[in-house]
Amino acid sequence: MQAEILTIGDELCRGEIVDTNSSWLAARLWDMGVTASFMTSCRDERGDMLAALAAATARAPLVLISGGLGPTEDDLTVDVIAEALGVEITVDEPSVERMRARFERAGYTLTPNNVRQCRAPAGAEVFANPAGLAPGFGVKLGGAAVFAMPGVPREMQAIFDAHVASRVAALAEQSERIAKRIYRVFGKGESHIDFALRGITDGVAGATVHYQVVFPETLVKLVVRGDDGDAAESRVAAMDLVLRERLGELAYAEGADSMSAALGRALRERGQTLTVAESCTGGMLGALITDVPGSSDYFQGGWMVYSNEAKQRELGVRAETLAAHGAVSKETVEEMARGARSRAGTTWGVAISGIAGPGGGTPDKPVGTLHIALDGPRAVHRTLVYPGMRDQVRRLAAYWAMAMLLKEVRRG
Repeated sequence: MQAEILTIGDELCRGEIVDTNSSWLAARLWDMGVTASFMTSCRDERGDMLAALAAATARAPLVLISGGLGPTEDDLTVDVIAEALGVEITVDEPSVERMRARFERAGYTLTPNNVRQCRAPAGAEVFANPAGLAPGFGVKLGGAAVFAMPGVPREMQAIFDAHVASRVAALAEQSERIAKRIYRVFGKGESHIDFALRGITDGVAGATVHYQVVFPETLVKLVVRGDDGDAAESRVAAMDLVLRERLGELAYAEGADSMSAALGRALRERGQTLTVAESCTGGMLGALITDVPGSSDYFQGGWMVYSNEAKQRELGVRAETLAAHGAVSKETVEEMARGARSRAGTTWGVAISGIAGPGGGTPDKPVGTLHIALDGPRAVHRTLVYPGMRDQVRRLAAYWAMAMLLKEVRRG
């Protein structure tokens, strides 16, 4: 099923606020098997709104609108939809009573422009607002189902979840089915992943493959559309086998499972623990690991050791090693990882050192040079050179450290 999302507001078109409502609605629709084919924003101007509404209802059988339901004279969504329908505007009395009770509790006076928020086109299905004052509503306009919601994100989301989602799901049941798998891939760029998966949809009816870069990883999305949901699931399952064979461990997880979540689960399942020693990442690795609830089950903590003195004092890195090889070297990160593991008494120690830039590089060690080491049941080292921006270099280093450890933990 196809849908269009229409967001209304001068502030959107002037760039004063970011349209997060469209992305939130598109994600929710996608989860329900509905594709947002168009996302449109327009001004609080009657002519623009009428044109956008006419285009949306002509293009899609489902239109979701946010914005323009407030108390001011430039909130025109009700007026425009009523005009398009050729009906009068009514006031939803239950919404007025809820508003009056709320104002009385707060000690405020209910003014006529507040009541303006409780209007709806005659014959509309009105949806109470669980998170605010202005109700939403649904109408049938031409061949399209149209649902209008406030522009305040928390209110829009509350009305969608409480009232609109079930109606969208019922409409989607009458349309095509979508089977999909989302894979999180790390270790190769988008072009190399695309090359590895060339032809994966050949001969698979209704199948497409999509890529989304969320640096430093890539989301690979296999999608199959069809009238028969079971058949679509069977086809996407067959493509799943091909993808796993071609990408192997690069496809480290599915869905919303982050690298840190996958690593944490692997450590917990095996009863293993971890500590970190970070130089150029300055705590980023530890922050990513502790983003996962319950990470204290396996994460002991770590050290941020930027200076050579801190590396020696805190982790026992030898002065001779630093003098001979420098802070950004295989020898130094190996001693950092070994020192962190020994001091914390954990299964694994992970260390990172590098040149994040923009300065500090040399011909032998250019900006983007990274050394990562693991110490534990096995000792592992990796050297990388990534000439990106400072934040990219640091984030990539943290991800490679997690990916290296995840591989070793899964090996057993």
